[in-house]
Amino acid sequence: MSSAMLLVVCGDAKRRDGFVRALAEAGRQEILTASSMAEAASLLSCDSDACAIVDTELVDMSGLKAVEILRKLRPHTKIIFTTPQNTRDLEARVRAMDVFYYCIYTCDSADSAELVAAVEDAIGARRPGRTCEFPKVLIVDDDRDFHDVIRPILKSAGYDTVSAFSQREGLDLARREKPDAILLDIIMASTTDGFEFCHEVRRDPRIKHTPILGVSAIEERMGLGRPPDRDGDLFPVDGYLRKPIASEQLFAELRRLIPA
Repeated sequence: MSSAMLLVVCGDAKRRDGFVRALAEAGRQEILTASSMAEAASLLSCDSDACAIVDTELVDMSGLKAVEILRKLRPHTKIIFTTPQNTRDLEARVRAMDVFYYCIYTCDSADSAELVAAVEDAIGARRPGRTCEFPKVLIVDDDRDFHDVIRPILKSAGYDTVSAFSQREGLDLARREKPDAILLDIIMASTTDGFEFCHEVRRDPRIKHTPILGVSAIEERMGLGRPPDRDGDLFPVDGYLRKPIASEQLFAELRRLIPA
């Protein structure tokens, strides 16, 4: 879907310019804009694939009504619904429409990053290039001894490493550092931290495609009858190794998960 149309539908000229500026700064080109649903419909009618950013208020109707019309006109269009201010009722109504993404956008830099990530996810952008010479691995584990052992092993094989010692610190670093892969323990402050971490990552369009390699001794510690990655809903990882892990297995998994 890399050639899909990108359309911004917003009734407020200042906000509309803010959308275009944020997307253009992220390298997006050929961004079409419309202030009304009528104008948007005419633009969409000649394009087979499209991603539409629909703001909460248009010149001729509400964004909610526009989404209903878009669904009938172009059922395959991926819709990102934006609003400057969230309310529980609005969010519930938008999510009930099964839009591609719901975004609170106030035109500041943090919101812009989320918007750009949502658009990239909708259009199917290529995975961003690495920002460092070596592939970067984020290690999320509360066991400092594990970090002390695994970091030099990874560095000796040509990987950069970043360490996080809790679920929350790991999520913050994943969003900031954009690692090429995440090495994730399950049992940290609680027995569910690793599971919750995975679900947070998979819900965030900025990092949802980051490969996650689970590493844990949870089977032995909790008496599980099978590895946790057998249940993709519980633990949506891309690979799993039981602790203690052999360096050869670790390197083989990282070579599989990180594109050359």
